[in-house]
Amino acid sequence: MPNLAVLIDAENVLPIHADQIFTHASTLGTIKVKEIYGAAAALTSWVEPVLKYALHANLTIKASKGKNTSDIALVIGAMDLLVAGSIDTVVIVSSDSDFSALSVRLRSAGIEVVGMGTEKANPLWRTACSSFVVLQAPSFRPAPAQQPVRSQPAAKTAPKPAAPKQEQPANPPKKKNDTKPVAPTHAGRMSIISAFIKEQLEANDGRMAVSALLPALNGLPEYRVDQQRSKRNAHNYLVRLYGDAFTFEEGEGGSFISLRKNAPEAAAETAEAEEAPADALPEIEAAEQEPAESVEEPKEAEPAPTEPEAQPDEQAQAIAAFGARLVEAGIPDDAAQQIIAILNENNNLRTVYNKMRVTFGGDTGRKYYQIVKEVGRG
Repeated sequence: MPNLAVLIDAENVLPIHADQIFTHASTLGTIKVKEIYGAAAALTSWVEPVLKYALHANLTIKASKGKNTSDIALVIGAMDLLVAGSIDTVVIVSSDSDFSALSVRLRSAGIEVVGMGTEKANPLWRTACSSFVVLQAPSFRPAPAQQPVRSQPAAKTAPKPAAPKQEQPANPPKKKNDTKPVAPTHAGRMSIISAFIKEQLEANDGRMAVSALLPALNGLPEYRVDQQRSKRNAHNYLVRLYGDAFTFEEGEGGSFISLRKNAPEAAAETAEAEEAPADALPEIEAAEQEPAESVEEPKEAEPAPTEPEAQPDEQAQAIAAFGARLVEAGIPDDAAQQIIAILNENNNLRTVYNKMRVTFGGDTGRKYYQIVKEVGRG
C-alpha cells in the first residue's frame, strides 16, 4: 500500500471533520505522516482530534495581520516530504485554492495529491488535485422521545379555593429618573464646560496641568458628549474651543491651562517671562502700544503734531513691509495677513503664540511664531 502524508490547514477546516478525514485517508494507504498547521487560536479548537489521532501540531505566529503564515508552513512541510522521497500520496486538507500551485508541483514529481475541503472549495483547487473529497458536516440524530409513563389516577380531592387576585393600580407610579439630561446644544455644553474649568482652576490657584484637568472633565457628561462630537483629541479640543476664555502654554512637564488675567497684569507678566513685544515687531507693536496722548509724560516733551495724516500712513507702510518680510521668510501670503491681524489684536506674546497655534495648528503655528520673532529682530 502507498505511504500517505496528511497535511491539515487548521485555520481553514473545522475539527468536526477529523473523523471523516482519517477514515477516508486510511482507505488510501498507510498514513506515515500526520501534520496540522495553524495559529494558537485555531490549534486550540483542534486539541481533541490532535490527541485522538496523534497529530503533530505546527504552531505558526503571524508577524502582522493578514499574512498567510500557516499556508507557507504547510507548503514548506510538503516540499520537505518531496525531497525526502518517502511519501507516495499527500492529502492536503483545506478549501484554500492557494494550494493549487503546490498540488501541480507535487504531481509533476510523481506524487499523488488528494484534496479534502468543504463545498465552498474553488474549482481551480479541485481540478489541481489528483482527486478531491468533499467534507460533509456530521449529522446528529436526536434521541427518540420517551413515552410518558401513565400513572394511576389519584384520589379526587376537593379543589383548593383560588387566592384572591390583588388589584393592580390603574396607573402604576413611574420610576423617578434622577439622571440629569445633557445640554442639547453645543453652545449650552460649552457654557457648562467653561464654568467647570473655571471652578477647577480657581480651586488650584488659577493654574494647573492639562493632564490633571482632563480626568475631572471626563466625569462631566457635557464634556464627554461635546468632545466626542468634535472628533478632536482632548488637548486640541480644549485649545481650539476655549483658547479665548483661558490661557494655554507649553512648559516643562507638559501643557498648562490658567485663568486669563486682565490686560495690565498679563502685560506685566509677559514682560518678565517673555521677550518684549518691541523685540519681535519694533515698528508695528510700538505703534499699537503707544497711546495717542500720554498723560504720564511732561507736556513739554510732547512734540507738536505737524501732519496728523502722516502717522497712519507710516503705520500702514510698516505693516506692509513687515508682511513682505514674512513672505520672504517662507510664510504664505494669506498666512502672513492672518498673522498681522493676530498681532494687531493682541499685545501679549503668550496670547499671540496660542492664537497662532490655534489658527495654523500646533506644529505650523509654533514654526510661524519663530519666524515672526526672527523677522522682527532683523
